Amino acid sequence: MIPLVDIHCHLLAGLDDGPKTADEALAMCRIASEDGISMAAATAHQNERWSTVSPDLIRRATAELSSMLLRREIPLSVFPCAEVMVHPDVVDSWKRNEVLSVADRGKYMLVEMPDSLFVDLREIARDLRRAGVRPILAHPERHAELLHEPGAIKELIHAGCLVQVSSSSVTEPASRPDAQALKRWFKRGAVHLLGSDGHSPRRRAPKMSEAYKRIAQWAGPSTADRICSTNGIAVLHGLPLHITPPEPARRRWFRVFW
Repeated sequence: MIPLVDIHCHLLAGLDDGPKTADEALAMCRIASEDGISMAAATAHQNERWSTVSPDLIRRATAELSSMLLRREIPLSVFPCAEVMVHPDVVDSWKRNEVLSVADRGKYMLVEMPDSLFVDLREIARDLRRAGVRPILAHPERHAELLHEPGAIKELIHAGCLVQVSSSSVTEPASRPDAQALKRWFKRGAVHLLGSDGHSPRRRAPKMSEAYKRIAQWAGPSTADRICSTNGIAVLHGLPLHITPPEPARRRWFRVFW
C-alpha cells in the first residue's frame, strides 16, 4: 500500500477537542504510523468556541509535537493546519492573517460548515480563490444537502473547492443510502483528499488504511492512491493541484407500475 497522507487530524494536545495530553497525542501518532500514514496535517479548530487558537499557537504546538516524534523515533511527519469554520468575514480573516493555511504554505485552507448549519459556500469559495487561497471543504458528506443532491458538490468544485472526505464515512457510513451516494462521489471524481478527522486514540482514531482499500474497490487503485496519498502530498507542500471536473451525475429514471 502506498504511504498514506492524513490531511485532517486533530493531533495537538490541549488546543481543542482533540487529545488532552501529550501522551494521548503521541499514542495517536503511533496508531497513524502503524496504519500506514506517513504524513499528517496536525489540525486544530479555529472558530468562536476555540477563539484563543491562533496561527502562532498551532505553529508552536506542531513544532513541539514534531520534536517529540523525533525523540521517540515515530516515523510520522506533521504539518501545522487549522480547520477554519466558515463565517461571513472569513476572507477578511484570511487577509488579516488570523487563520492558518494547510501546512502554513499560504495555498490551501481547510474549512468546515458552521455547527449544525448548511450554507451556500460557492461565493465564499470564489472570494477565497480571488484572495489567493484555495478552500478544502472538510467532511461535506455529513451534509445531506450535498451528499444526496447530485449537482451540488459539482457546483462547489466548479467554484474552486477541493473535497475532503473522512475515512470513517467510508468504512462506517451512517446508512446504506449514504454509502451508495458516497461511492458515486468517488467513482465520479468528486473527492480529492482523505482525512481521518482523528480526535483521540479511542474516539475517532487516526486510521485510513481500511478506507483506502474500500476506495480502491469502488473506484480503482490509482484513484485511491491519488486521493489518499499523492494529492495530500501536493497540498502539504503547497504545490498546484490540477483536478479533472467530476463526471455528471447519472439521471435516475423510475418506472411506475399501476
